[in-house]
Amino acid sequence: MLSHTQSDLSPAKAQIYKPISSSVYTKLLDHSRFTILARSRELYSRIDWCSISKMPTIEKNRRGPKKGIDSWAGLMAAALVGFICTGTIGMQENRPATRSNTDRRFENTSKARLLAAATAGGEYLVRMQRPDGSFIYSYDPVTDLSSNSNNIVRHAGTILSLVDLYAATGNRKFLKAAEKAAGFLETRFRRYGEDRSSKAIYVLDFDHKAKLGANGLALIALTRLAEFDLRPKRLRDANAIAEMILLMQRKDGGFESYYRLHEEDPAGDVSLYYPGEAMLGLIRLYRITGDARFIESARRGAEYAIKSQRALGSLPLDAWLVQALEALYSLNPKEEYAAHAIALAEAMMADQYRDGNDDFLGGFGPGIPRATPAASRCEGMLAAYRLAAAVNDGRANGIMEAIGLSLRFQLSQQFTPENAGSSKRPARALGGFRESPTEARIRIDFVQHNVCSLLGAARVPAGGLKGVD
Repeated sequence: MLSHTQSDLSPAKAQIYKPISSSVYTKLLDHSRFTILARSRELYSRIDWCSISKMPTIEKNRRGPKKGIDSWAGLMAAALVGFICTGTIGMQENRPATRSNTDRRFENTSKARLLAAATAGGEYLVRMQRPDGSFIYSYDPVTDLSSNSNNIVRHAGTILSLVDLYAATGNRKFLKAAEKAAGFLETRFRRYGEDRSSKAIYVLDFDHKAKLGANGLALIALTRLAEFDLRPKRLRDANAIAEMILLMQRKDGGFESYYRLHEEDPAGDVSLYYPGEAMLGLIRLYRITGDARFIESARRGAEYAIKSQRALGSLPLDAWLVQALEALYSLNPKEEYAAHAIALAEAMMADQYRDGNDDFLGGFGPGIPRATPAASRCEGMLAAYRLAAAVNDGRANGIMEAIGLSLRFQLSQQFTPENAGSSKRPARALGGFRESPTEARIRIDFVQHNVCSLLGAARVPAGGLKGVD
């Protein structure tokens, strides 16, 4: 039983939450019991504030006797009644903080609209960059409080999004921010083993773990930067990280998720996304150096992933593998690469909210849809769409339809001049992507994935995506 806590939500924070219709509440019950449990404290807090601040509205819309209304349990029950009757919790009338996903302006997915949204996301990242090149990892626009925590995997991904923005816009401030961030990334490089002559280096995260994903995303970031500034040291670092990835690959083609620095570190292949990140990094470095070991490692990794995933009861939602398979296909157009990538996209589409006109439309379940899963799956679906188009697969149109819906949801989660007014410092939140329709927190990876997917969609040729000019 949850206990009452004082001021879990201030009126300002309550303002920033969007109205939630009773149909959406029903969908929550239908689709995600575990998500409701995970979010129970948040929902309780919102009802908590509502029960005090909106009693006149609750009383007006009350159904049934007033018995127990002055007790805390009665207040909570009345709040729930008010929620069902009014469709809102803790909102000030006529002042929604973000427009509903059904707002027709989110149907505009023109190239100009997508580029503008991605650019605003990049502006947010630049504002949140510290002098040492690191980023403010997490920011609450309601309280104006920032987190001191960090994650080097997501830091590396943020570099990628900034370089992608520079490539799309030509604005050098994004490249400059990426260069600074790469300098900070280098402070986390560690030599493999005790032999200082070792060719391999790994990336040490702030939790003192050496993750395959940190190596993979660092390699992706460095190779993307190398397309515009091929510094000798950067290329040496990229090669050394690739050597570490090769060391983490097993004979069967699979990868160890961690270079185990401590006995308690996980053993085996325990991360879904790390192998795809590592393979994509290896393929991109191969394009620069021509080292056949890297493409061979990626090929073996892909064959292992395809075989092991097909043996599962249902396919995992592995967007990074889809992107790696697309990169492999461009070098060696094997049918199984395209087929598996398209199958993974279909698995993602199966979890998409595609019916009705509510705030879930275009997001992915189960439960409350979040901006980052939508964006990362959109990245994967974009790669699958390109493959489907390349092999004349009839499912390409369906994949593109899902991409369009995802973009609509993603755009609805961005802080803009129209919806940031309820935050403590609106100008600081602009361009950031909130976690979900019910959580205002912004984190760098929320922004990174949305920027990358929006830019990817903007590159779709005219006629591919409805609304893209």
